[in-house]
Parts: sequence; structure tokens; C-alpha cells
Amino acid sequence: MKLKKGNGLLSILALLMLFVSVSAGAASAAQINSDTPLIGETLVGEDIGDFGILSTLHMGSMSTDGDGDTANAVCVGSVTAPAGQNTFLAAYSNANDRDNDGQGAIYRLTVWDALGVGHTAEKRVDWATSGTISVSFNSQGSGDAHYELWCETHDWFDTTKATDTDYGDLDYV
Repeated sequence: MKLKKGNGLLSILALLMLFVSVSAGAASAAQINSDTPLIGETLVGEDIGDFGILSTLHMGSMSTDGDGDTANAVCVGSVTAPAGQNTFLAAYSNANDRDNDGQGAIYRLTVWDALGVGHTAEKRVDWATSGTISVSFNSQGSGDAHYELWCETHDWFDTTKATDTDYGDLDYV
């Protein structure tokens, strides 16, 4: 049986429309089933296997200024976190620093678990930028701990121009 040009074109268009509608439906289903928490959202009592309770906690912010040779770290104060798997984050901002001009900054977040083991994240930059750094770990139970924010600005020869450190209390319950 021989198809006419008009019928072949309609068949191709029908298949194309079917493919597009199936693809759109699959994409919508994937978005509806997404369980990814937003930063700052806490999932309490959610069954996530061996990790226990999952929380994301903001610990403070750090800022540096390359031209002003200043560094500032500010903790949010005392923090209470659920025992189990947690993510801790801190914001950073580096101002007045041109790309590859020799100035730079380092940001560090250290959080201790209930057993006294420190978990550290560090970010080095050589330009004006901002973002967040984070550490995730299991607290190894409940108890008293602490956290530290540290930042530094330096020049071309890695000569430290300014540093600042702040500490906060952390309780796992």
C-alpha cells in the first residue's frame, strides 16, 4: 500500500505530538515526586534510612574586603540541632577584589560533633564573590559541642592582611 505525501506528513506530526506529550508528562511527574529540601528547610521525623533526622542549619556569615583589608566573622549564637545527620552552612562574601589581582580570601566553617571531632569546609577565592560553604555529618549522638567561623584576606604574596574568628555553642538533642 502506497501512502500519499499528505498522509505521511500527518503520521509524522501525530507521532511527534505523542512524543512531546509523553515527555512533558514524565517531566511533570519527576518534578512532583522531587523530595529535595530547600536550604533552611528542616525535615523532622522523615524516614531516610540510617541517617536519622536531617536538618540544615545556618551558622552565620563571613565577609572580607580586599581593598579595605578587613575580615569579619559573625556566628548566629547558640544553636540547637537534632542528634543525627545534619548539614551546617555559613554565608561568605568577598568585596573589592578583582579577578587575579593578587588579593584573595579564605573562609572556613568548622563544626564539632558530640564526640569532639571537628568537621571542616574551606573556600578560597581570588575575586569578588559570595556564596555558602557547608559541612554534613552525623553528630554521633547528643551532647554539647561548638562551631567556629574563620576568615582571612591576603595580598599577592599570601601576606595576611586581616583575619577574624567567631565561636558559637552547639547542642545536639
